[in-house]
Amino acid sequence: GDRVTAIADLTFAMCSSLTSITIPDGVTSIGEAAFIDCRSLENITIPSSVTSIGSTAFFWCESLEDITIPGSVTSIGDSAFEYCTSLTDITIPNSVTSIGESAFEYCTSLTDITIPDGVTSIGDSTFYDCTSLTSMTIPGSVTSVGDSAFEGCESLENVSIWDGVTYIGDSAFHDCTSLTGIVIPDSVTFIGDSAFSSCNSLKNAYIGDGVTSIGSSTFNSCSSLISITIPDGVTSIGDSAFHGCSSLTNMTIPDGVTYIGEFAFYLCSSLTSIIIPDGVTHIGESAFEDCGSLEFNEYDNAIYLGNDENPYLVLIRAKNGSITDCDIHNNTKVIAGDAFSYCSSLENVSIGDGVTYIGEFAFYGCPSLTSIVIPDSVARIGESAFSSCNSLKNVSIGDGVTSIDRNAFSNCESLETIIIPDGVTSIGDYAFYYCYKLKSVFLGNGVTFIGEGAFRSCSSLASIIIPDSVTFIGEGAFSSCYSLETIYYTGSEEQWNEIVVDNSYDLDDVTIIFNYEG
Repeated sequence: GDRVTAIADLTFAMCSSLTSITIPDGVTSIGEAAFIDCRSLENITIPSSVTSIGSTAFFWCESLEDITIPGSVTSIGDSAFEYCTSLTDITIPNSVTSIGESAFEYCTSLTDITIPDGVTSIGDSTFYDCTSLTSMTIPGSVTSVGDSAFEGCESLENVSIWDGVTYIGDSAFHDCTSLTGIVIPDSVTFIGDSAFSSCNSLKNAYIGDGVTSIGSSTFNSCSSLISITIPDGVTSIGDSAFHGCSSLTNMTIPDGVTYIGEFAFYLCSSLTSIIIPDGVTHIGESAFEDCGSLEFNEYDNAIYLGNDENPYLVLIRAKNGSITDCDIHNNTKVIAGDAFSYCSSLENVSIGDGVTYIGEFAFYGCPSLTSIVIPDSVARIGESAFSSCNSLKNVSIGDGVTSIDRNAFSNCESLETIIIPDGVTSIGDYAFYYCYKLKSVFLGNGVTFIGEGAFRSCSSLASIIIPDSVTFIGEGAFSSCYSLETIYYTGSEEQWNEIVVDNSYDLDDVTIIFNYEG
């Protein structure tokens, strides 16, 4: 027995009647899946000679209640103890520096575990669904907490994260329904999407100064959250970041924030006040929808949010869906996503020269809107901003626009002519999809990117001028353009051949005129 130096991979795999085993001294490693699916195994002695426990070594040893890992072990492999559902207690020695992904996943009886100071990372799903785990200290030696590391730990009440951790992964503490408070140290620079979502007992959260972004759904459905501190360095608040935080009463958004995502504060029904800083350039659709206690500012058929200096900074939405016209306040910089969507009677809108961004779905499905003037101040037209405005015939795009996003004018079936100014560099996917009356398109000299399906099903389009600035034409950009016979290209044939054309079969029957000068 003393001559054995390793337990090889799969050595005792699926030995369903094995109840106990003593590993002899001299063994240095326990291989991958060595005891996998030994469902009757209750006792095992690991000698102090062992330095590594391989991946899935004790996977699904559902009768194993306790195990002592000697101080010689430095690494615990992926899924090493996954589905050890009877395991109640385990001591990880200070020698361990690496705990693999899913190492203790579904250890549903595990109540207590100490992570030693030598461990540098907690892998993805390491303690996923350890439903009996009540507390956790993450030492300063750990730099990263992986995706879903503690997801579903429904009994976890206390988590202490020491200074030194820099990364908290996606869904790291998702559905930790007993967690009441969290302090994120200054060392943390990244908090992943849904990191604390559905922690519905979480009342207080402090975010350290190192964080620059609140990810998508980070605190989604934290219905008990009443207080949160967001540091000054944060520049963006992601989609649904505070969606359903129904106990949150007020919020201070730092001056550096420029981006507030869609549904960011949706269903924050107790929110009474919020200050939007001047630097905000984007507010997504329904960001403040169903915030029934929030006080808005009103001006000419629309409601606004802002700050003491500019209460009309952001147009949030139309006063109601039956308005016929709206003169947007001159101090408005941002038209929020979904602002006028489905305003079926809206005929006239005046967009002031201060507006820099027209949000996604801002005028979606406004069938009475026949013309729109987009001022030079606007830099970006958001996704589906004017989609399905099926009476929209005249569009003037200002010289300041640099990006026309996905589906921006799709299904504008009355649109006949569009002039893209020189400042535009990107035409998004399906930007003019199914504008079937569109006959004339003038692309400015700055366009470099024509997205997938950009002019798809523009069945009246007979010709188009493409500038030599274009470097990419997406798949199906001109598919189902049955009238398209000629492309006038301002560059040479050699330049045309250098353009990345994703599946060029749509242009097989189109004549290309090179070196076109107009």
